[in-house]
Amino acid sequence: MKKVFSALLALLLVFSLTVPSFAMTRAEWDAYLAADADAGRGVVMQPGADGSQKNFSWYVPAETAEVCVDVATSPDMAGAVCFKGNTIPTYQGDKAAKVTVTGLEAGTTYYYACHTDGEPGGTYTFTTPAADRFSALYVTDIHITDGEDALAETSLKWNEVLTQAQGKADISYILSAGDQASSGLRAEYVGLTAGQAVKSAAFALTFGNHDRKGVDFKYVKNLPNEYYGLVGDYQAGDYWFTQNDVLFLFLDSNSGSGTDHRAAVRAAVNANPQAKWRVAVMHHDLYSGSIESREDEAKLMRALYAPLFDEYHIDLALTGHNHYYSVSHVLYNGKVTKELHSGDTVVNAPGTVYMVSTSLTRPREAAPVFSDRVAFGLTDDMSKTLYNVLDFTSDAITVKTYDFGTGELFASFTLRKDGDYSPKTISVFRKIVSFLTDAVGTVYAFFNNFTVYNKLKDNGYDVDFLDAVNNNCLTERRAAR
Repeated sequence: MKKVFSALLALLLVFSLTVPSFAMTRAEWDAYLAADADAGRGVVMQPGADGSQKNFSWYVPAETAEVCVDVATSPDMAGAVCFKGNTIPTYQGDKAAKVTVTGLEAGTTYYYACHTDGEPGGTYTFTTPAADRFSALYVTDIHITDGEDALAETSLKWNEVLTQAQGKADISYILSAGDQASSGLRAEYVGLTAGQAVKSAAFALTFGNHDRKGVDFKYVKNLPNEYYGLVGDYQAGDYWFTQNDVLFLFLDSNSGSGTDHRAAVRAAVNANPQAKWRVAVMHHDLYSGSIESREDEAKLMRALYAPLFDEYHIDLALTGHNHYYSVSHVLYNGKVTKELHSGDTVVNAPGTVYMVSTSLTRPREAAPVFSDRVAFGLTDDMSKTLYNVLDFTSDAITVKTYDFGTGELFASFTLRKDGDYSPKTISVFRKIVSFLTDAVGTVYAFFNNFTVYNKLKDNGYDVDFLDAVNNNCLTERRAAR
């Protein structure tokens, strides 16, 4: 059965003249997971530093000596180039492979296979974006959940959402705003990366509070330009990458170290002065006001991130955590500088648009009461699953939100820039207050890490706080239960 199923998938990959559909029924999904060896290896493609690179990771046996990703422009892998990488030990006793592929050309279709000691896995394909446009899928709170039935159901729904989105646009990147997994377990990340559909786009992960409950995020991720700073988390830091003239900034909002976040953003912006667009992705919401009990947390987030986003002229902030879909007006210093309605095009926006999307598998039940900063959102039929396709061109970002249940357009807006664009300048007073807030947040983050690591130890993970702060790749061992 395994050979038959693999052959069928290969035929779909090689001979389809359009983007192949990887939609499956539950029975087909169960059969795929049982038959395909790569489904259990956690093979995932991630962004490289820019459009000419891609990063890869997957789990390999403990005795593995060499890992490599073969890349070719032919589906039969003729003339493939082998890119070698390294491995790090995991707490389960095996290893995680990390490989970077370089030298990719724009607008080109590639085929790849991940090798473990010379043994190839499945062959997959991706197409690099053209030099003048590309599309990305923005989702959040995917929440792949461990459990005999939950794991299959949540991973299947994720595969179906991604498959439907790929029918809307040629998706080059998946921008996930965190909580990819519910408990941070290997099984959840394996389910997250198991499908065929996910392997055709670079998966840009964000560290969420649920991802922080385990330690497997650090093995699954292979992310570019990571910055840990003074108070690096055990698993993740901030990172950035570019595609065409867009700078993507991914921030670990679990960490309150504003000093580190500021240093990371400043370094990324200084390294990419030509970037016309700046898009930030982080887990925690700032402005929706949709969950009253989390408003104190949101105030802290605003104190840390709003001045930073204002100072460095972030055009669009993609967040998650509260599971309620909402889009803000254009905001600067917490105030509405330009109203935004679904279907609008805003030219030279004087500030940032903040966006939250629904959880893919954990919808809220109660209808939200949004703050007056929210332009529009989902306020009825809270069972809806929404996903977002972002189209980038040299002069515009268009965001289209779709209803997964019907496939129909739910909302949209466009940000456009022309030669008259002139960003607002943050005041010296706000800079000083922000500097002090950042410093307090950094001290808090250091002590908060003690709590996080103690929880990991209580859950059976053998982690060392000081080594983790020093950002060493450790050998974790699952403590005997």
